[in-house]
Parts: sequence; structure tokens; C-alpha cells
Amino acid sequence: MNTLYPIFLNIEHQPVLVVGGGMVAEQKIRGLLDAKAEVTVIAPSISAAVEELAGKNKIIVHRRAYESGDVGGFFLVIGATDDKTVQQVIFNDAQSKNVPVNIVDVPQLCTFYLSSVFQKGDLKIAVSTNGKSPTLGQIIRDKIRDEFADGYPELLETIGGVRPHVLKAFPDVQSRKELFRRLVQTELERLHGRTQKGATRPYEDFPQKGKVYIIGAGPGDPELMTVKGLKILQSADVIMYDALVNTELLSYVKESAEKIFVGKRAGAHCKRQEEINELLVLKAREGKLVLRLKGGDPFIFGRGGEELEALQNVGIKVEVVPGITAGIGIPTSLGIPLTHRRHSSSVVFLTGHEDPTKDEQHVDWNSISRIDSIVIYMGVKRLHFIVDQLIQHGVSPLKPAAVIFDGTLPEEIVLTGTLEDIGEKVHKHSMNSPGLIIVGDVVRFVEPHAAQAITAQSPQPALQDTYQ
Repeated sequence: MNTLYPIFLNIEHQPVLVVGGGMVAEQKIRGLLDAKAEVTVIAPSISAAVEELAGKNKIIVHRRAYESGDVGGFFLVIGATDDKTVQQVIFNDAQSKNVPVNIVDVPQLCTFYLSSVFQKGDLKIAVSTNGKSPTLGQIIRDKIRDEFADGYPELLETIGGVRPHVLKAFPDVQSRKELFRRLVQTELERLHGRTQKGATRPYEDFPQKGKVYIIGAGPGDPELMTVKGLKILQSADVIMYDALVNTELLSYVKESAEKIFVGKRAGAHCKRQEEINELLVLKAREGKLVLRLKGGDPFIFGRGGEELEALQNVGIKVEVVPGITAGIGIPTSLGIPLTHRRHSSSVVFLTGHEDPTKDEQHVDWNSISRIDSIVIYMGVKRLHFIVDQLIQHGVSPLKPAAVIFDGTLPEEIVLTGTLEDIGEKVHKHSMNSPGLIIVGDVVRFVEPHAAQAITAQSPQPALQDTYQ
């Protein structure tokens, strides 16, 4: 008999300790961050994904072994380590200090259990199996998701919107309950009526086995991912994601999904492209629905075309879902129109870092210099070379230019100036994150609301309309 007391606990801004830094710890950390807890990790070594969260200052990491007494001062403790001795020490420490503790997959060393949770909007449904079978709990959770994901969260928003008015108009508790009962019943009948007339479940459009989806996650802000991409993300069995993907998106995946980090940064590749291709094929041949999640759009400097070829060559079913590429999403979010009837009739996207194995470099700087709006990916490390090429081929040194780091994210930094001084300004900031370069008169359109994110901005003359 399950005697657990079901409770939803508010841990916002509460200190929570996670002991361990592997894949299991990563999963627990993401759930805690979703609940806005302040997470501290203690582990001798951590995964690349946990490292990334630490690098973004979302968690605190102590790279060492657990020591007796470390649980002091924490609101909750989660042990995600396979070391049985350490598990027992963590549990004993937590018990002695009356701190709730969960040792993952060791029910007898838990004072609370983590449920399998479905959430959409304010609707959250948790399933408990009393610690006996998390896998069964996940299956039940997924069935609940299939039943209630379509329409019910929106219904909850509707009811939540009218609730204050009902409370004010009906002071009697019983009359309020009756009104809410009738309101909910009416809306449910309307919802079920729509479903019976042909509405489809959110995941019926997507085959569930033996297929790869190559999906663009957008330029950074998780809300800029497409609805179709998000639906597939929620149903995938395996997610292989890049360094430029906002890891907040991983909170939408089902708990049973396998998450594999395959990020590449300049000079630091977690996996070679050939290894990624082989892994995609391997996972698809296991009969799984595999999602290859890439920053921006898969086919704009994302090597999505190479992965598509590799899968097609061995007969793997593959579908590409477009995303908002950084070269469009970032300038648009800053109010920079890459095309404008009065100021820019042409735009070009190019890479600042060509494949070094090619026989010759293909960027035609003479042609590029004639384009009104120039957008350059992966070019910050070669910024001085790019500026020299543009000026040598006829672009004015006073042409407006911008370099944007962490575009569309809260930590976004925008540096603006001209071709002749933008390199110096970028050098002063010593930014290590990827940056997008924009050159053209349209840079002057940058939105006033971005002023706080803009540093070292050179004064620029205002654009004048040419219409009379």
C-alpha cells in the first residue's frame, strides 16, 4: 500500500544539494532548475552538460568528493552517485539534520520520492509508484500526457482568468463551487466535442520508431523553437544536442529519453562529425525515434546537410524541421531589418570559418563587398581579417558594424561601431562565446530597448528617409 503523502513543494530560491555529476545528476538538476531552486553540485567529475550549466552560472559546482556534513544548510538533498558507501553517508547525514533526502534508485535510502511528471502551462500531474518502478510511472505519465496535453492546459488558463471575478461576485463558498463545477463541465463537453469531430492528438503526426528528425532549435531563446519541433522533442526516444542549443529545452523531453551531448566549439569537439553520423545511424537502427537538435537552422552552417546525406545513404528515414537561424533571429530581435526598401536591397550570409580541409577558400570578398547587409557566422576569431578584406574590396571603413554575443538570451551583449573600430571594441571585451557579425547601414536601426545591452557604442548619424 502506498502511504506516501502527495504534496507539491515550493523550492523556489531554496538551496538544494545534488551529489554526483553524471547523466542521472544532470536530469535531476534540470528538474530542480525548472522549479527555480538554487542548486549546488558536489562531484569529483561532471558531464559536459553539467559543465555548461556551471559555465552559465546556473549552478554552483564543487569538484571534490562528498564529505560528511556537506548536507548542512540545504533544504533538500539528492544523491546521484553509484558509490554505496557515499550513498549511506549522505543518507545518515541528512537524517541527522532532518533534511529530506533522495538517493536515486535506492528506495530504502529515501525520505521522499521524485514522481514522473507531466507539465504543460500551469497543469502539472505527478505519478508515484512508491519507489518500486519509475519506468512504469513514466509510461503512465506519458499516457496521461497523451490524454490531457491537448486542450486541458488552455482550459485551465481560461478558468484561472475568470476565477478572481467569480470569487468577488460569489462570496458563498457553496455557490462558487457549483458555478465552477458547471463552468468546467461545460468547457470539457465543448473540448471533447471538438476532439470527437476530428481533432488529432499532438503526437499522431509523428512516427514513433526508427526515424531521425533533424531539427533547428533557434538562435538561443527557447521560445523561438517551432511548435512542430517542440512536439517532436516531447516524444523523442533519443536527443542528440549541440553546444548552441539552449538546455532549457531539455526540460520538455520525457524522462525516459536518452540525452546525448555532441556539442562542438572551435578547437574543442566533444565528438567528431563522423562519430555523430555513426551514432545517429546506430540509434535509429535500434528502432528509436531520434532527434538531432541543432542551434539555429540545421541547414545554415549547421552541418545538417552532411547528417542528412549520411542517413539517406544507409536508408534511414529522416525528416528536417527548419529553425530560426541566428542570422535572422538575432538582428530581428534587436530591431535590425536586414532588408529595407530604402536602405538594403540585398543580404548575404557567410561563414567566417571555412573548412580548412577544402582545396581552396570560396568566399568571394569582391562580390561580398557589394552586398548591402552582410551577416557573418563564426567569424569573431577572424574579425580583423574579415574587416581587412571588406575594406580592401571597397567597403567604407565608416560602414556601421555590430557584433552580438549570446543573441536573444538574457546575457546578450551587443557591440556596435564601424568597420575601423569594431575589432578593437571586441578585443577589449575578450568574449569567449560565439558571436554574430553584422555589417551594413541597417545596423543603425538597432532598437533603443537594447541600449542597456549595448556597450562601447560609437555615435552614428541617423538614417534619413529618401522618400519625399
